[in-house]
Amino acid sequence: MIEFANVTVQYSRSRIYRRLHIEPDTPVFEYAETAFPGLVKAMEEHLRMENCYCVLPRSLSIGVKDVDDAQVQVACLSSCSEEILDVITDMMDRGDYLEGYILNDLSNEVLFNASNQMNREIAAKMEKQGCRLSRRYSPGEGGVELYCQRPLLDAFRGEPRLAHVRLTESFMLEPEKSMLYVFGADPSFPERSVEHDCSQCPNTTCFFRMEGEASYYCND
Repeated sequence: MIEFANVTVQYSRSRIYRRLHIEPDTPVFEYAETAFPGLVKAMEEHLRMENCYCVLPRSLSIGVKDVDDAQVQVACLSSCSEEILDVITDMMDRGDYLEGYILNDLSNEVLFNASNQMNREIAAKMEKQGCRLSRRYSPGEGGVELYCQRPLLDAFRGEPRLAHVRLTESFMLEPEKSMLYVFGADPSFPERSVEHDCSQCPNTTCFFRMEGEASYYCND
């Protein structure tokens, strides 16, 4: 059964500025500060997140022992509408590049932090069943082949709220702002944090990588 996580909008403005190299006491910083409240409003109106998961019997095979041999497998999907992408593209087309860059980064961070909230919800649910989670595995990373996107996404088929999420012929997710991943859950697994730690993540080219930092932040 597909379950939708109870998440809230969370982001770090200072983290977004650091990623975009927006430095304090500069004209760009002052302009960004003026524009930011309107960009938050645009994100809240157009992002339209869906964060959901599906607890499966042992049915997936992705080539990772912690998932393939686990007592339970948990497929996870975080996505948004294509509407936010249209808003960002429109800003860029108008020449409002800074606004477009900030809105794009803000939307990504909100979606990423929402998936972390969902992971904590899953971990608590599995703990009640006597299981602990493996680390998170995403197709295309950590030795998991990209074609594994197909069976993971199939777990969410038939849900009208997710009809907009699809795969290209090369197994890339659309909308672009989407994440699909899986956990194994088993009583034999050690207790571990489900908070994302960039220093432990195998995706060393990720735009959001910040060594030694988790990706869960409250608003600031």
